[in-house]
Amino acid sequence: MFNNLSRETKFRIYLFLLAGIGLVFILLTTSKYGAGVSSDAARNLSTADSLLAGKGFVDMIGAPFILWPPLYPLLLAGLSLITKWNTFQAAWYLNVVLFAVNIWLSGWLLYYIFEEKQVYAVAGVFVMLLSRSTLRIYANVASEPLFATLMLLFFFAAARFLRDGSGSALWLMFLMAGLATLQRYLGVVLIGVGALVVLFKYSWRGIWRAVLPILVSVLPVGIWAVFHNYQVSGTLFGPRDLGAMLPLENISLSLTKIFWWFIPRISFLDPLLLNPWIIVITFSFLLILINKKIDWLKWMSALKNEYVWPALIFSVIYYFLLAFTVVTADHLDLTSDRYYVVILPVVLALFFITFDKLILDHINLRNRTISYGLVFVAILWFVYPIYSLQVYIRQSLVQGESTNYNIANSAQFREMSVVKAAQLILDKDPSALVYTNYINIVWFIFRHPVQTLPYEDASLSRDQRLAALKINYPDWPKLDGYIIWFTPNQYHHIVAPDELSTIANLKLLYKDKTGEIYYVQAIK
Repeated sequence: MFNNLSRETKFRIYLFLLAGIGLVFILLTTSKYGAGVSSDAARNLSTADSLLAGKGFVDMIGAPFILWPPLYPLLLAGLSLITKWNTFQAAWYLNVVLFAVNIWLSGWLLYYIFEEKQVYAVAGVFVMLLSRSTLRIYANVASEPLFATLMLLFFFAAARFLRDGSGSALWLMFLMAGLATLQRYLGVVLIGVGALVVLFKYSWRGIWRAVLPILVSVLPVGIWAVFHNYQVSGTLFGPRDLGAMLPLENISLSLTKIFWWFIPRISFLDPLLLNPWIIVITFSFLLILINKKIDWLKWMSALKNEYVWPALIFSVIYYFLLAFTVVTADHLDLTSDRYYVVILPVVLALFFITFDKLILDHINLRNRTISYGLVFVAILWFVYPIYSLQVYIRQSLVQGESTNYNIANSAQFREMSVVKAAQLILDKDPSALVYTNYINIVWFIFRHPVQTLPYEDASLSRDQRLAALKINYPDWPKLDGYIIWFTPNQYHHIVAPDELSTIANLKLLYKDKTGEIYYVQAIK
């Protein structure tokens, strides 16, 4: 019976099964505490809460929401309002659904690229299912999953427009690009790629067809940038420390992270992984050495596929723009790859096209030893993602989502004795204000009003710091509350309780190696 089904129907069943398995993976990963919560996630969640409370686009401490576009907190607030979930549940369940949706969409993208050789589509979507990096971004509260959905829908709309010039495809293309830009500012690249698609289809004489869709896609983010961000901060996209963004180092790091998707970190391979240009130059030289002009023409012809070139142009521009927008010091960890993993389907497509057109023809598949050897190597390679994935899921079952993204919703903090002690205290005082050195964590765990502690210049002597503290914060705190102080403290610019006691009344309520809890009052 199965043999009587069409290839497309078989692939649809295959995708359905993989999407179902993906749901199992993400539900297991987030089963202990829910989705992971980073600093950025806490700001998105608290802004969504502020919208529901009628406070506007401000985060947990009342700071304006300007570093990111507004769609994500708006969507979380809307989902919360409709479903009666809290904003964290809305973000968590949304990503669970999007994981299955994006496996499905990525599978069909690869299917249409490799209609004649579906083994690549089958293998590619299986790689995505087993990708630890992909699962991680869906197991955390993050804007990337929805951005990936909008990006993939844009690719389908662009391909349809290139085929038949459909007006509905044109509007869908720019609608997805506009929404992607409201989700992440780099979505503007999709608007640019959409304009290129129209130019390719109709040349300059037909660009008028796209004027209105382009304006509709640009207008919302333009209104946000000019009438919100600029009014609040004097900048269109929020203040950025350009000196903290090192483009060449970012490019090298991101290449390492991409290669790490496919190459395990084994000691003898580290010199290659940590010096990715060696891989790029060596691989390029070998391809040039073994291929003739006709081979390269076949490769170029495959890249002209309407499902490929818009996606490839977007991915290349997006990749290099990230080098100028990512704070280098914040992403030195090789697991910090959430910005890049959204283009994994395109990376896979480029790899399979390159393998098929520039490598496979040089391999004698009629030789059983060689063909069986290739199959063995492919099976052996899958041990790497399967092993990595099961380690990640098993760790998450024990301690909650287990990556460095998750700073607020894992056993590392939830099981801290100081957190448990604070919970008992705050349960008796539901509206109490909390001061802390870890704002995002405390807000997420306790959902109390929070405020930052005073700042200081850590390079000064203690006497100088105390003198500056009395001058800069003469009436701190303006409101009584509790201080939850985590130790060790990684933020050395935040004033510690022993120094705060010189300007306020502090009553110690709890102390152990994980932290201290005080009741704080202004000195009368």
